[in-house]
Amino acid sequence: MSTCCDENKQRQQDELVALKAIFGDSSIEQNSDSSDHISFLIHTPLDTTEAHVDLQFHLPITYPSNDPPLFEWIRASDDRADPVKREPGFIYPSRQLVLSATMLSDIEAELHRMWKEDTCQDVVIFAWISWLDSYFSEHWPQPLNPIPLPKDKVDTSQELSSTTNLDTINTNRSNDKMTENVSNTDKVPFIYTGAPLEMKKSVFVAHVARVRSAKEVQLVLDTLMQDKKIAQATHNILAYRIRIDTGSISQDNDDDGETAAGKRLGHLLQLLDVVDIMVVVTRWYGGVHLGPDRFKLINNAARQALESGGFINN
Repeated sequence: MSTCCDENKQRQQDELVALKAIFGDSSIEQNSDSSDHISFLIHTPLDTTEAHVDLQFHLPITYPSNDPPLFEWIRASDDRADPVKREPGFIYPSRQLVLSATMLSDIEAELHRMWKEDTCQDVVIFAWISWLDSYFSEHWPQPLNPIPLPKDKVDTSQELSSTTNLDTINTNRSNDKMTENVSNTDKVPFIYTGAPLEMKKSVFVAHVARVRSAKEVQLVLDTLMQDKKIAQATHNILAYRIRIDTGSISQDNDDDGETAAGKRLGHLLQLLDVVDIMVVVTRWYGGVHLGPDRFKLINNAARQALESGGFINN
């Protein structure tokens, strides 16, 4: 038994040296090196997905001869979200790099399979990390190219003014669902604009506001339409849900020419159980038909804006 443990210990040390040589000393932080296990944190790049993941590994004294290594998922980070790598004059679309329960089960099962079948119960960490890159490239959103900002475009991270003078509003949107007049003394609810999503040159941006009446919905919509780029977009898909005095929910949606998109957006608000919220997803068509993917992007843009803006109660 002692000889086997000594051999395992040596193979673990050799594996750790190899990992440091591959990923760099700064990428590995050793937490423990006791007689019965080795523990270390590794910050490893996933080149295909342009991301990094932090993984905590625990190597029992029975690894690799009798047991696979243990790991803990710490976090994932988007390389393109690194402010050091960003250039001024561009919008950098964000991605949600989430590890679902199903994905966690998948990668754990593959680690065990590779250790047992591919390496015949030998060191496996580097091979498994290499496999992770291809796995996540199929399950995570692909990296999106930076979007150049036109010289006259306002930064999308800025909020629209809540004291906009409405005398000059001129919307080209034909919508007779809400016809209440707004005066230049009405206060515009805060409008949060999420990060843009892009696919095949089509760009999707969601705007979210807290509203308590159809009048406020119209007010927010009219304010958005003061931005010429929003007003001239291919579609501005709308959905809202408001709790009225009786306690019931008043809800409506508008496709703005994108058939069934408003209904899908309204369904998303129902699933998220948000109330007194309106969402407008602006789409600029890039010249390439996206098929059903366009509906996913519309809802993804809306959901990310609701989450990042703090509109969803956990």
